[in-house]
Amino acid sequence: MEGVSNYTFVPLASKNYVGINNKTTQSLFSKWGIRGNFVIQHFSFNEPFQQYQKYLLVDAFFKDNIIGKELITMQGNHWAKQGITSSVVEVKPVPCSVLSMSFFDKLKDPENGIVYKTGTICKRYDTEIDNILVSDNLRGMLLDEECPEYNLYTKDEREEFIFRIFQMLVLGGILCQHEDKLDPYLDATKTIYKDLIRVEKQNDSDLSVSTLVLEVVVKDSKNQAYFPCKPSHIQNIGFLLVYNKTREITTFLHQYGEYCLSGEV
Repeated sequence: MEGVSNYTFVPLASKNYVGINNKTTQSLFSKWGIRGNFVIQHFSFNEPFQQYQKYLLVDAFFKDNIIGKELITMQGNHWAKQGITSSVVEVKPVPCSVLSMSFFDKLKDPENGIVYKTGTICKRYDTEIDNILVSDNLRGMLLDEECPEYNLYTKDEREEFIFRIFQMLVLGGILCQHEDKLDPYLDATKTIYKDLIRVEKQNDSDLSVSTLVLEVVVKDSKNQAYFPCKPSHIQNIGFLLVYNKTREITTFLHQYGEYCLSGEV
């Protein structure tokens, strides 16, 4: 019955993501100041699931005592299992339909002002938006609504999960060394997307993404957001990825700052 949850959740072992844990990818994360800034966890649930039940599932997930004990969130300036269960859960479906990196082809066209013919990212005068330095047209396209490059992608395109990953990587962390070329950003985006998203055949030929992606803001009994903390910052983001066929949930939490994973978690 809708509104009544019988879901139970079980923590799963960490996955060894071939792409994300690759030395090259990890090196890029370090360069961009985001290594240690995000945590991925895995859980299973017991009941059949239909997409119209997504709000019920997410609410049950964050109110579950087992999840509260196992979920790693930011405490001060380090990651920890805090034992928090939710009081309020805000859920926003995230479109996830992109099947090809051609989605980013318009960034590679010199006529669009993101890169020169050499492939080098176009520089611009320094500004600061949301406490993030914007010194090239790529970051301008992501953050500066006044610049012409911002309109390269529609509102719907900008909401796509793959665009959100790309944006997270390009904006980076506090100690970010930005790239001069697009390719490292695109390669890392493809790597994360491929590791997290599942694709299935429809009608024996057509492919489609079978992963349900939800953006969440979760608050405790004091109405303080903890998944993620300080969600008003563009780089503080929390996603739930639901795989219906295997009844699995993956959490992806990114916090802007200078953090590291302690051995305890």
